[in-house]
Amino acid sequence: MEDLTASDNNGLDYAILESLNTHGEPMGSGTLHYALRKQGSTRSAPTIGRKLRDLEQRGLVAKVSVEGRIRTAAGQKLLKNLQQERQREVSGEKLLKLLKRNGRKDIVNQLQARRLIEGEACALAAEHATAEQIARLEQLVREGRQMVEQGEMGVKQDTDFHDLIAEASGNSVLAAIVVMLRSQAWLNSVIAAIRSKVGTRLVVDHDEVIKAIREKKPKQAREAMERHLSRLISDVDHYWEQVFSHDHR
Repeated sequence: MEDLTASDNNGLDYAILESLNTHGEPMGSGTLHYALRKQGSTRSAPTIGRKLRDLEQRGLVAKVSVEGRIRTAAGQKLLKNLQQERQREVSGEKLLKLLKRNGRKDIVNQLQARRLIEGEACALAAEHATAEQIARLEQLVREGRQMVEQGEMGVKQDTDFHDLIAEASGNSVLAAIVVMLRSQAWLNSVIAAIRSKVGTRLVVDHDEVIKAIREKKPKQAREAMERHLSRLISDVDHYWEQVFSHDHR
């Protein structure tokens, strides 16, 4: 009998639920075993059969006919959670590769420049933003929150949010500088991923920024944006302490 670790169990749960999801029809242990072997699995047919019975006892799959089992609503919920977990693992691996190619100092220098420029752009946006632009900013924050709740990083929504504030400033030179500073896609992804790892969220800071712009308070808007970017810098430092030795700093 094969002994499965907790990680193996989660992996097999995911593989079976994902196969049932993709197949769309009831599957028995034999069909599942064949499907998983085609994907490179080395699990034996008896192991797949035992796992199916375990999933059924946990209410994650249900036997509907002699043809086999289908995933239940609980199984679909678990599958979604496992998919998000896998996505975070993949994102984490990509993040480490990016950080090994680009130093902490480079990231912090970019954020310090953005803090200065975007603070001013945000203050001007509090004076000049139109009702339509404010509504769009609010929509981007809602979309960003939804993406985070789904396990995504909301990079596009974050980028669009900052670009729109720069546009709303009414200063085309400032807007061009903001776009230039944020033009490195890898850096935007790294920053969002780091915030996710250390437990903070972009949308929380964005709410404070929008409030100041909506209330047409330039000083508060500048301070909110500067706090936002200072927190990003702090998050980068915090993450570096967690992951890298002093030699990598």
